[in-house]
Amino acid sequence: MKTPLKREISVKGITNETNYINYWLLSGEINKLENLVLRGEAHLLDGKESSNIRSREFLRTLPEYKRKISKLLEAICIGDLEAVQEHIGYKKCVQARHPFTMCSTLALAVIHNHPKIVMLLLTHPLIAINAKDVESRVPLHYAAAIYGMENDSTIYDMLIDHMANESILDAEGYAPDNYKKVPDLIDMKQIRGLNRYPITNGDEIDRLITDRNAPQLEEMVLNGEWHKIENRIFPPGSRDLVRMLKELFMRGEAIHQSIIDNDIQTFKQLVDSYQMAIFQNVEGQTPLHMAVILNREEFIQYLLMIYPKCISVENKDGRTAMHFVHICHEKPDVIESLESILLSSGAEPQDTADISPNSIKLERKMISQQLGRRSNSLGEEIIEDDKETISPEIEQRILSINFNKRQYRVLENINYEGKSDQIWKIVKKHINNENLIKYIHNYRLVQNRLNNAIKAIEDNDIRKIRSMVDEELVQARDNRGLTLLHHAVLNEKHEIVEFIANNFSKFINTVDQAGRSAVHYAAIQQNAIFDTLLEKGAAIDVRDKDGFTANYYRGKGERIIKPLSPKKPPILHRKTTLDDVQHIIDNDAPSSLQIDEWLNKGNVTALEQVVLDGRGHLLIEKSSINTLSQEFLQGLSPYMAKISTIHKAVEEGDIRRVKSLIDRPQLATARDRFGMSVLHKALLHGQTNTVRYLLAKYPQIVNLTDYCGRTCLHYAAADPNGDHMIKLLQKYGGDAFIEDKFGHTPFYYRTHGKKLNVRSLKDNAVINQLITGQLNRPLLQDLEEDISDWIHTGNVGKLEELVLNGYAELLLGRTSQVSDADSITFLEVLPQYQAKINSIHKAVEQGNLRAVKLLTDRKKLALCRDCNGLTPLHKAIVFNRIDIAKYLLRNYPQTVNAMDQNKRTPLHYSAAMRDGGYIYKLMRKVGADPNIFDCNGRPAKYYLRYPGEIDLDRMRMDTKEALKQVLHNRVAPSYLESNIQQWIRESNIPKLEQLVLSGCGDLLVNKTSTNPETQLFLEELPQVLDTIENIHKAIKEGDTDKVKTIMTTKKLALARDKNGCTSLHTAIIYEKTDIIRFIASTFPSVLNAPDYNKRTPMHYAAAAKDGGHYLKILTKAGADPMAVDNEGRTPDYYRRNTVFDLKMLKERDHENDIFDEELIIDSGPQVDEAPSPEYFSEGSSQPVSPKIDDDDDIDKQRYEKFIHERMEIPTSDNGLYLARTVAPILTKALAEVLLKRPADPISFISEWLIKYNNEVDEMTSGSI
Repeated sequence: MKTPLKREISVKGITNETNYINYWLLSGEINKLENLVLRGEAHLLDGKESSNIRSREFLRTLPEYKRKISKLLEAICIGDLEAVQEHIGYKKCVQARHPFTMCSTLALAVIHNHPKIVMLLLTHPLIAINAKDVESRVPLHYAAAIYGMENDSTIYDMLIDHMANESILDAEGYAPDNYKKVPDLIDMKQIRGLNRYPITNGDEIDRLITDRNAPQLEEMVLNGEWHKIENRIFPPGSRDLVRMLKELFMRGEAIHQSIIDNDIQTFKQLVDSYQMAIFQNVEGQTPLHMAVILNREEFIQYLLMIYPKCISVENKDGRTAMHFVHICHEKPDVIESLESILLSSGAEPQDTADISPNSIKLERKMISQQLGRRSNSLGEEIIEDDKETISPEIEQRILSINFNKRQYRVLENINYEGKSDQIWKIVKKHINNENLIKYIHNYRLVQNRLNNAIKAIEDNDIRKIRSMVDEELVQARDNRGLTLLHHAVLNEKHEIVEFIANNFSKFINTVDQAGRSAVHYAAIQQNAIFDTLLEKGAAIDVRDKDGFTANYYRGKGERIIKPLSPKKPPILHRKTTLDDVQHIIDNDAPSSLQIDEWLNKGNVTALEQVVLDGRGHLLIEKSSINTLSQEFLQGLSPYMAKISTIHKAVEEGDIRRVKSLIDRPQLATARDRFGMSVLHKALLHGQTNTVRYLLAKYPQIVNLTDYCGRTCLHYAAADPNGDHMIKLLQKYGGDAFIEDKFGHTPFYYRTHGKKLNVRSLKDNAVINQLITGQLNRPLLQDLEEDISDWIHTGNVGKLEELVLNGYAELLLGRTSQVSDADSITFLEVLPQYQAKINSIHKAVEQGNLRAVKLLTDRKKLALCRDCNGLTPLHKAIVFNRIDIAKYLLRNYPQTVNAMDQNKRTPLHYSAAMRDGGYIYKLMRKVGADPNIFDCNGRPAKYYLRYPGEIDLDRMRMDTKEALKQVLHNRVAPSYLESNIQQWIRESNIPKLEQLVLSGCGDLLVNKTSTNPETQLFLEELPQVLDTIENIHKAIKEGDTDKVKTIMTTKKLALARDKNGCTSLHTAIIYEKTDIIRFIASTFPSVLNAPDYNKRTPMHYAAAAKDGGHYLKILTKAGADPMAVDNEGRTPDYYRRNTVFDLKMLKERDHENDIFDEELIIDSGPQVDEAPSPEYFSEGSSQPVSPKIDDDDDIDKQRYEKFIHERMEIPTSDNGLYLARTVAPILTKALAEVLLKRPADPISFISEWLIKYNNEVDEMTSGSI
């Protein structure tokens, strides 16, 4: 084997960075030293000295250089133009990089949005406009994102004008234009946080984030402290924690919400661990506290039955749940019942005699206010106070408008001033002024038309412009005062400019809020639009508010002007209380007197409408002497139950049940107690197919409103990913001009809808559990106990989760054990459910899109997993079924972040597809998270660079073939293969040598590398492997002369065979005394070399039945008689105890040789083959060593038995059950056997499993 030479410091080869620096100092290469300083690594020069004059002078000025760079970076980040001007000229400071992100000074100015500094930097001769950072992004990428997010093209235009490269791709394959069109692809808040300067360590929480201290961060979330974490900056190495912590918080909040909503089934499903059972909300209450406060006895009993320790848990104020029995309740029967439950579970009795009535009253009021913020299942919607002060000046301006003229300058100016909220307040105050209402309505229509026309200009749709533009529209201005002509000029749409100027020339000089007409903006453009406007009568001598004319700008082509941004409205809001919400929700409810009147008259139609409006509770305690009313009241409970069942079916996306339950059109309009229609529910729970069905069958429900006056379009507009739903709703007649009770149309929530969609909180929490695909149970025994609990408590949600995660076999045959009705029903339909899941996966594999559409009729089914933990979307990517992938992404975008057993999302597999990033970008666009790390700690974009590290072809094999591959282990385990690829890529020769010397060199066969040194190593590898094999073969044959001839180096003497035996181990096993003497005397370093169980040749010699002869030889040569193996045993132990037999090891080698030969004959040459762990365990598992018989027939029988035992593939339910439950862990154990080749594989696996179990226990004890 070629041994890499140790290179000295020289021009030809330098081993590490320190030596590089020393060489540069010695040779006076100042440019390289300066580059080191500019990229933030000046600390590497601390304490350095040099005899070179130039280097010495550089080191002398280094402190000042560092100070100047630091000052410059800080000035750029905070926007201090004067300080930038002061330091920019010092040496090469302008080329400095941010030490953490490697962002250039120009990129930092762009990121922090300082246009004046950007312009200053662009004029510097040393600036590199296309300099890349660690994400391979250039300044134009960030400018494009700002342009897309804030509609501010100033910096973007500057960079383009200075010839920035628009086609440069970043690490994810995105060009700047991608970020301009879809700015959500990049999180500018995090980018700005990471690019702060000076870099500070932050507080304790920031350190926890940087150190990836997940257990402690999780503990904070569990203790109700998410608000301390959510707005923090997460560096790239910790960015995956954001999603994990946010989902944990969401799940805890959903638990509390399910108590408020009295939703026991969701509660049972979400509370699946003690940590979640004691999750504290922001007020510090645990679920048990909340259940006591709200008198939810069923929740209390469930919690105390499953997690009895909850009884003594205190909230943030040190109060147990028992404290709130008397605080929150006055009825004696309620107090008695709650006390009885809590005391019987071990609660300490509470003495309330010392609590004053005033204290009780104050605490009760505080709790009521806390509940008020949660009472509305829509979430903490921010509601403006209608009684806020109306500006008299604004009111006067609006009321002085001539409402008969269709001129809207006053309203446009108010809108620009950021006072549009005043318009709606004044409208509410003068609600009876019909002329005002009509005028405002017309203004809004014009503004909506204007927005559509602007979109048509951006799309260069001249046909649409011609059909929709009239005099009214061409005069209209947006909130920056820009008309259509302004937009056409700014977007450089010459044909549209010409059309508007030709047909509406009298409006050509309309000015915006900066006092500029369209010709002002055309003046700085390098095109013919300016001349066109001049020909049509544009006035070039009109001054803008800065005092400049269009003619002036024409001569200043380098000057950049931009429209003014609208002023932001003042943020004046308050959070609602319970009373506020109830007032808002119920203000349309009929009064008790009105209901009594309907009951007396027998007005069944009106009474039914009360129920359909979600107010059936108003009739529950009513009675009537009217026969019709009495008959209606008798059927009230079943009617309300049916409506509730319809809503539940809609939430779950069960279209078949929805079809059968809605047997009258009226039922399609039925609301729940919050006024939500079935269409609202389907939309908010992400049941796309159900939305389509309802709209197609009952289009009249598209504009139904909830109690806050909001249609489904309001909620779709509030969803950042709701574009598809918006189009669907508008297709069926969704009205974009319906105002809710706060005066807002749907598209207001496009920018103000942050908290509008919280109603789906519980549903999202459940879906997030399915997305992770994790059962959070390290041991099968724990899972079995939990399944028993779930079955007996009727926790159908958790049972369904088990099935959807691919573990349905664990529930087979359990029907006889169950008494709970819900569990019985679920288990009875389980075979059909499982068959449906199998059919979905089969349809994806076969590319049957029609079947996938038919079968995947619920959101949960889009997350069902096969035995490998793959969802349908994973499979669509792996099997290259692009049409199915698109369908799933469009209809079930939640599945895009689902993880398989390797914690890989579909985005990881799309990155490995070698399709130019097409599917990868498609998934990123719909919300795929690029910061999720797989089990190897790698994000999806890693596989864009190294797609070969995921073997998609192997994943496409069917189950039987896959199991066969696992059993025969013809390829390296994925995680070992991944490491090998990395070592080859990084030219880590020592690691590769270690792999070869450890007996695993066959894993490197047929590998290639672009690195010359590594490629040379790989080319010489077959010869090295042959040499090692020939050495061991010669030892077995007792050919001493051959061994002396070919074993020429210490490394060859140490090289192990497949079983982990060195040459000396092998010589002892085969009892070759002369060779033992030769190796012991020639290569003393082999004397104490261990095998995979850390047994040295001394251990083997002690086990030999030779009267201690080999022990004496080795001891005399210097072997350590006190060496300890993995089991803590010295050689003397094996001399006194027959633990392993050398004859058995010899038999093992014989069987392996036979098996390897037959595999070669049977299968032909194999690429990347590695011997299976099973090859080496046969002999070890036998208590008695069989004798070696030279008879051919006996050998043939042994071989056939050997092959037969290893070719059995588990295809029964029991076999698949084992493959799905314990196979993943056993596979890891077998991989370790493969890597280490222990002499006693069974003992090794046993010890490995114990160690693995202990590590899991340690990890789970400190986390959830």
